[in-house]
Amino acid sequence: MLLLLTRSLDPTADMVIRELGTTGTPVVRMDPGDLPNAMEMNARFEQGQWRGTLTTAHRTVDLAEVSAVYNRRPNPPQAGAPGMRPEDAEWASNECYEGFYGVLYSLPVLWLNRPDRNRTASLKPLQLSTAHACGLLVPETLVTNSPSDAKEFTAEAPSVIKTLRGVPQRDADGAPGQPLIVYTWEVPPHEVDGTVAQGLCQFQRRVDPLYEVRLIAVGTQLFAARIDSPSGRPDETTDWRAYQDTDRISYTPIGIPDVIRHGVLDYLAAFQLLYGAFDFMVDADRRWNFLECNPNGQFAFVEYGTGQPIARAVADLLTRADAEHATSTARMGG
Repeated sequence: MLLLLTRSLDPTADMVIRELGTTGTPVVRMDPGDLPNAMEMNARFEQGQWRGTLTTAHRTVDLAEVSAVYNRRPNPPQAGAPGMRPEDAEWASNECYEGFYGVLYSLPVLWLNRPDRNRTASLKPLQLSTAHACGLLVPETLVTNSPSDAKEFTAEAPSVIKTLRGVPQRDADGAPGQPLIVYTWEVPPHEVDGTVAQGLCQFQRRVDPLYEVRLIAVGTQLFAARIDSPSGRPDETTDWRAYQDTDRISYTPIGIPDVIRHGVLDYLAAFQLLYGAFDFMVDADRRWNFLECNPNGQFAFVEYGTGQPIARAVADLLTRADAEHATSTARMGG
């Protein structure tokens, strides 16, 4: 049985569930955000392993039957009760997180991907050094909170500024909202000011792209989409995401050079990942410049835009894990 961890609205997860349905592979969808008020966990450590159940209003999962965990976009546990102080609710939520994932990480199952590995693999400076070690081309980059160093870097050659992490949005009442998208943009030296000192900023050499590539890795299967948009042209936004849902962008399948294929697979191995969404810029010399890898990035637009069977690849990987788990259980007589 596959355990899918995600929020209630997740179109990408829906695509994978539909593919799993064609194979008959059992899957249960749950959101850790339901802990502790709408989900109950009972886990007991005995004879060297964790046994127990996860229960919601509609489903019960026997932990011994879980063969793989597909970690998509789950909410964190959200404790709270009438009269509970906010600091106590935060503490209880953290306790739920530690217990929930502590037990699940202990299960001998396939993860796509473990949240702790996703978090480490999301550190962009670490991404760049790892990509370079794996033979991928990486633009020169500066991480600093020094306005003078930032001004000097941007004066040396055309440069862009990029976020190190997504920006959380807050609703009017201060509650967490949907993440904002902060686009990459070119920054000339005269625009660098004292605000750089308010936090670490990431500056990177601008790459003038012939086109860009979103590459999706699922296990050892790689799917690449060429992205053509106005990105990088004069007076245009330096980020192809700004043109999504417009008629100014197109996606077409593209072959993957061997050096990129080997580098991507080595990169996944370095972070112990089974999935990654890679972004490259291809310059005038046809060199693939590594920009970043989102270990839990979206692939739906690539599948819809190119027809490549990415959801099927995810479903197949999870189904194989389920079959192997069933065979192992049968051999042990359990």
